[in-house]
Amino acid sequence: MPLQINAAMRDLCLNEKLKGAIRQQLRGLGGDENDAREMLNQALVAFLNHVEEDKYDPTRSAVSTYIVKIAAQMYYTKRRSEQRRAAMHDRSIDVGKVDIETNPELDFNLQHQRAFLDKLLILTGEKCRQLLQLYSHGYSMGEIADKFQYKSHDSAKMAVRDCRKKLNTNLSERPELLEELREI
Repeated sequence: MPLQINAAMRDLCLNEKLKGAIRQQLRGLGGDENDAREMLNQALVAFLNHVEEDKYDPTRSAVSTYIVKIAAQMYYTKRRSEQRRAAMHDRSIDVGKVDIETNPELDFNLQHQRAFLDKLLILTGEKCRQLLQLYSHGYSMGEIADKFQYKSHDSAKMAVRDCRKKLNTNLSERPELLEELREI
């Protein structure tokens, strides 16, 4: 059976029609030839995993359509992640810039808000703090699942939900924190 799988994967990898469909799909999303090659390889690996885990239903879509869709979704996720990282990088550069017309009171309030939010997140534990920070920065559940090695984005979603509940519980058990949060 492994020989048949290897042969089938080789055929898919060399299939010009499949390559062209992925290339066309990714060009529509702003990708180039290198992106098409990279996404084809990643999509084939994901497809093989889906087949082995019985997630692929051949009655719902053709193999090539399924693989093209995987490649497009992976590319879209990759681009979103790159854009988010670039935006975070730009924000961190902006934070380091000295503004000539700084308002000391606003700076103090901003520092106070950040310190208070860090204090709240620390109460949830280190893992929850990291999860909630990624979630607040707009990371997808798939990206969070990858970073924390969860089996699926649903597992990451449940972990984020549990951490949010933990944060809410901490706030309800400590009314002084809730009051301070309202004042911010």
